[in-house]
This record gives sequence, structure tokens and C-alpha cells, in this order.
Amino acid sequence: MDNKDIDFIARRYRKGRFDADTGWSGLGLTPPPSRWKRYRVAAAVAATVVLSATAALIYHTYRAVEMPHHTVQTPAINSLVEVKVIDFENASLAEVVKRIEEVYNVKVGNLPENDKDYRLSLHFEGTPTDLIDLINDILDTQMTVTER
Repeated sequence: MDNKDIDFIARRYRKGRFDADTGWSGLGLTPPPSRWKRYRVAAAVAATVVLSATAALIYHTYRAVEMPHHTVQTPAINSLVEVKVIDFENASLAEVVKRIEEVYNVKVGNLPENDKDYRLSLHFEGTPTDLIDLINDILDTQMTVTER
């Protein structure tokens, strides 16, 4: 503002003559709700206080109470359901059974008397029970598998 603008305002200013609402409407604008401003601030502060108090109440009511620690014993994996990968290449049935017992930690029973006469090449992924069932189907044997 230069001095000319200040002189204009100073000459025309009269105490109580200027109304802010009239000034806003003279500009074609709606005056801001200034008298409600302090009520909105007070309402915001009150809402913050109420929410903080509610949060504190909920925290103290439902906070986690320290529970005694329990150790859980997990059972050992049953070797009859443990899935592993095993391979054989032109191996005798005696070698196959020995390898199954080592890998799966099981006992294979009811072997045929002529187990050295059987040869087997196989890649298998699964349980020892499924493997013995498969070998029984292939070789027409009646072997069984039990856990050690």
C-alpha cells in the first residue's frame, strides 16, 4: 500500500461505521461464521479429551494380563507318515529294504525268502508305508512296515 491508499482509508474511517459482514457481502461473498469458530475449536478439544479418556479406559480394562508361560511338548513325527525322497538303481530287494529302514527309521518285515532274486530301480517321494505298498504291488510280495 502506498501513502495515497492509507490517506484514503484514514479520511473515511469512522469508529463503528465499518461492519465486517457488510464488507463481505459488498464483495459478493458470504461472511465466514466467525462467531462459531471458537465453538468449533472448543468442540474439537472436547472431542479429543473424550476420545483420549475412552482410549485410556479401554486400555486399562482390556489390557493384556501377563499369562504364565507354558511349554508345549510337540510329539515326534511318526516315521510311518514322514515324507522323504529315496532312489534305487538296479538294487536287490535286500538292499532296498536296508535303505528304507535307514532313511525312514522303520522296520520292514515279512521279506520273501528269495529277496536277492528281486531287482528294483525306483525314484520315490512319500511315506514308507506307501513305498512298501508300491513295492508289494510291483513285486507281488507281502512285506509290512512298522515303526521302530
